[in-house]
Amino acid sequence: MSDDLLTPPSSGEDGKPFEQLVEEARQALPPLPSDPRKIMFALDVDGTIVRPDGMSPRMRLALQQAAEAGTQVTIATGRGIPSTQAIVREAQLDGRTVSSNGALVLRWEGGEYEIEKAQVFDPAPSARRFLEEVPGVLLAIEDALGRTVVSEPFPHGELTHQQVALSLDEMISGPSAKLIARAPWIDRDEFEQLVIDMALPDVSFAVGWTSWVDVGPFGVTKATSLVDLAQDLGVTTSIALGDGMNDIEMLQWATHGVAMGSATGPVLAAADAVTGAVEHDGAAAVLTAVLEQL
Repeated sequence: MSDDLLTPPSSGEDGKPFEQLVEEARQALPPLPSDPRKIMFALDVDGTIVRPDGMSPRMRLALQQAAEAGTQVTIATGRGIPSTQAIVREAQLDGRTVSSNGALVLRWEGGEYEIEKAQVFDPAPSARRFLEEVPGVLLAIEDALGRTVVSEPFPHGELTHQQVALSLDEMISGPSAKLIARAPWIDRDEFEQLVIDMALPDVSFAVGWTSWVDVGPFGVTKATSLVDLAQDLGVTTSIALGDGMNDIEMLQWATHGVAMGSATGPVLAAADAVTGAVEHDGAAAVLTAVLEQL
């Protein structure tokens, strides 16, 4: 379960033997540098490395082996700080992560973090627009310190860390790393079209797998933060894996973008290759294929 939204349900995709997924991933790989430190894995979380029942032992082992081999293992997620921390601690990862769809870059050591970079925006115009266009919409603000502030409680289980309830004016009075709008009673595709038609000014947004949208600073995506991070780390080959609409720019940016088998058409079109769905450890298969070449 994610801190921002329940992890997408299993895709129902027919599974292939893990060894076959590894071989298919190997055949699709670009040439790799001999120095593993020049390779970055940019990994979405929910629907990519975490399935509805959590992270599989095989996925956890692949992440740890990739880090031990010297590659740059970078979590790139829409999640906020608390649930990014849960993944970092479970996988025992150090280094940097990209959170809140690129708005936050965090440096981790021993499961603890410091904020290395924060990009924020004024959420008030978008929040008020949602309230006008979608009466009853649920709103949440994620500030640069990782605190989540809500207008009223979200459906049970959708926000799993502590929520602070404030008045609307208090909630939108300061800068935000991310604004969340949720309309549980609206069909997902209808909600996406509604958000598109709103033409929210001066922000970036990504609709999730249900009637949920993340709104963030204009021009900020997972990819924009990964570009700077890869340059800082001296990375020459990036391998990105994701399944959601907020992964499209990351898959397009990467040297080798891999979509999960559960991904929708636009995400598949942005990728260079496709692996198995999360319940079949498709991401672990890609990591394994790369590590076998080192």
